Amino acid sequence: MVAIKVGFEKSDVVEVKQGTTLVEVLKLIKGAKESEFFGALVNNKVTELTKSVLESCEVRFLDASTRDGIRIYQRSAFFILVRALRDICPEAKARILHSIANGLYVELVGATLAPVQIKQLEERMRELVEQDLPFVRRRVPIPDAIRHFREKGDEDKARLLSFKAGETTSLYELDGTVGYFFGYLAPSTRFIQRFSLAPYDDGILLQLPSVTNPDRIVQPKRTKRLFDLLKETVRWRKILEVEDIGMLNELIRSEKYVDVVHLAEALHEKKIAQVADLIAPERTGVKVVLLSGPSASGKTTFTKRLAYQLRINGYRPVQVSMDDYFLDRDKTPRTPTGEHDFESPYAIDIPLFKQHLAAMIAGKPVRLPRYDFKSGMNTPFGKTITPDDRCVILIEGIHGLNPVFSVGLPRESLFKIYVSALTEVPLDNHNRIPTTDTRILRRILRDYQFRNYSPEETIKRWPLVREGETQHIFRFQEEADVLFNTALIYELCAMKSLVEPLLTRVSPESPAYAEANRLVKFLSYLLPIPPEKVPLHSILREFTGGGFFQD
Repeated sequence: MVAIKVGFEKSDVVEVKQGTTLVEVLKLIKGAKESEFFGALVNNKVTELTKSVLESCEVRFLDASTRDGIRIYQRSAFFILVRALRDICPEAKARILHSIANGLYVELVGATLAPVQIKQLEERMRELVEQDLPFVRRRVPIPDAIRHFREKGDEDKARLLSFKAGETTSLYELDGTVGYFFGYLAPSTRFIQRFSLAPYDDGILLQLPSVTNPDRIVQPKRTKRLFDLLKETVRWRKILEVEDIGMLNELIRSEKYVDVVHLAEALHEKKIAQVADLIAPERTGVKVVLLSGPSASGKTTFTKRLAYQLRINGYRPVQVSMDDYFLDRDKTPRTPTGEHDFESPYAIDIPLFKQHLAAMIAGKPVRLPRYDFKSGMNTPFGKTITPDDRCVILIEGIHGLNPVFSVGLPRESLFKIYVSALTEVPLDNHNRIPTTDTRILRRILRDYQFRNYSPEETIKRWPLVREGETQHIFRFQEEADVLFNTALIYELCAMKSLVEPLLTRVSPESPAYAEANRLVKFLSYLLPIPPEKVPLHSILREFTGGGFFQD
């Protein structure tokens, strides 16, 4: 017998025979509905529910309210879609592209589906769920896996696996269909009860629960501007001739990646110049540019590069940080757990900000405040600015698009920009790289180098940051006049050698270990690019250090 400490209540300890699976353990726990859990943390490592318990351990079961649980759910639902597609339209292949509109956008290659066929596809998925078919995982030699995917025409997977370390890899099989996934799947199809399909643009929207809505499907919210930006990233992939991480690794291995680095940076520069051309005060009446975006989007460097382009166009840009309008720390709102909530818009002195913004638009002199992050105090002793006809005020901050900061002011005087790091390239057609993975790796690097925070501290705070973004930032992105993607197709490879050693230092006993371990495994798919190859003007230098634009 082995003892298992179960993470429902501190007192929950069950004894089971050695070799008992975690699914069977769930059945022994009073009040636990087996099908509502999709994986588990065993001694702080994510694993699948079909795992056998061989020794005493601590277990926390993962449901849809956890990010690891949602990841397992998404992979499993997508694999069911892939299997169902084989029956409805065997000539089509599914490629998962982006998270959008409360769902996952799936592109079909080789065919298109009419709305009635998409309905049939959903019905076939539900039939597979009702059949309670197992997701069977097996270890196979990597050469055999590569051979299998090449025979099936899945070159993306063959490329990815050709760079995988070790002798074997795990493949999943669902009713005769073989797939490869970065991460675990649920035990069987019956665990995936909540989903729906809808036509979206030229593809399909796979709607699923989320951490913020674990018990229901939220109806899709059209985000045209964001979706257009995501389509632009796909076009950039084609220009750079890098469709997946396997292709990028091939270029790195052959030392032909330098052109990709320079082309990616040139695309950024061209786009920033185009944004600057849209801001023409004598033609548009724009006085103030408000720049917003989630954490680690590269807002600061983007703003500085935009300022250079505006100077080229004959304007006098003046940069203002919204952070200087923070309230004194003792007046900052707190989270339910008692921490200072710097992600809240109400951490900002809204009346003072609006008063200054109105004065800037009117061309009146303004003495800016200055916030001291060390003391947590604000002073009115910042610089004084006096806008004129050639002046463009650039205000950067996470809440720049929130209407509470500009309501009642003339909209024609404001130009709003939303920036985010929307991951450029997937691992393969069935394994996307979430935007949040790019951003957390950026933030871990930046916090460690410039803010004296350990990777563990950054990872532990990340859920609160994400919650603040969902509440206060993402819902205003469609308010922007322009959306800009700060991600670079090569950046994960350039960050790898810097961030990987930081992640491996996180202790297995730490609450941050499971996430750190996941990120280390993810980075193992990438070949490194020397960080010194990142151009000094790059947005990425905001996180790796040593750039032109760092103070």
